[in-house]
Amino acid sequence: MGYDCRAAKSVPNFGHARGEGMRIVKGLIIFNIILIILSLTLSAYAAGNYSIETRNIREGVFTINYSISHNDKVKVMVQKDGTSLYYNLSKGKGAETFPLQMGTGKYTIAVLENISDNRYKEVLNETVETENSNPLIVYLQSIQLVNWDKESEVVEIARELTKDKKSAEEKVKTIYDYIIHNYSYDLGKEELSYDYLPDNDKLIKSKKGMCYDFSSLFASMLRSIDVPTKLVKGYADKAKGYHAWNEVYIDGKWKVIDTSYDAQMAQNGHDYAMYKDSSTYNKVSEY
Repeated sequence: MGYDCRAAKSVPNFGHARGEGMRIVKGLIIFNIILIILSLTLSAYAAGNYSIETRNIREGVFTINYSISHNDKVKVMVQKDGTSLYYNLSKGKGAETFPLQMGTGKYTIAVLENISDNRYKEVLNETVETENSNPLIVYLQSIQLVNWDKESEVVEIARELTKDKKSAEEKVKTIYDYIIHNYSYDLGKEELSYDYLPDNDKLIKSKKGMCYDFSSLFASMLRSIDVPTKLVKGYADKAKGYHAWNEVYIDGKWKVIDTSYDAQMAQNGHDYAMYKDSSTYNKVSEY
């Protein structure tokens, strides 16, 4: 999937927008690849080993522990009330945490292995139920797309920048200013591999990235100081192609902030404002 987060001179037609291999039909997110889940004996065909860990489900997240023995494409499906979200697992061995951001209730979690072309088989399936009374808590967690830990350099930077700030809005503005004045848009990073994930450690060293990187970094820094933040993907009036930005919970409201766009504006001497008009953004998915 390619991102093109450069500032646009013209407005894209949202009615014909397509992004990240997905399209939206009556609220259901559907893969254009035509995902086919085959009814096969699970243990007989698995190319890897997988387990689902739900000990942090009250925080709105679960973890997949995995060991993939081949270079196959493996996806995680999270489904609730007819809506499905898909994530990629990288080859090798590891653990990835994913959000349950579609509200309280029953979720189906499945691991899907590619068998050929666009055909996948289900190798693990589990139903879980969330009872979390705080819908904001999921947007404070470290997940695959917004990955941070308390000992990471990016968290240390966030703490240092905001140590004297009192309000959430002051903290948000301080980190926002840090990002838009210290990071630049990477023109050579628009076509990404199917399993590309932002890497905050690499970004803070290179100081270059695209919208996906910017939005993951901003969300990681804010979540680490207890400011609920979403990473959002979709389309924007002032971005050329598929885009990523953030929504930040301030004073009881979700506010749209677009650091990659504003970094381009600031670095080219153009006017910009931290808060955006949500009507100029067309959300496809949020994490």
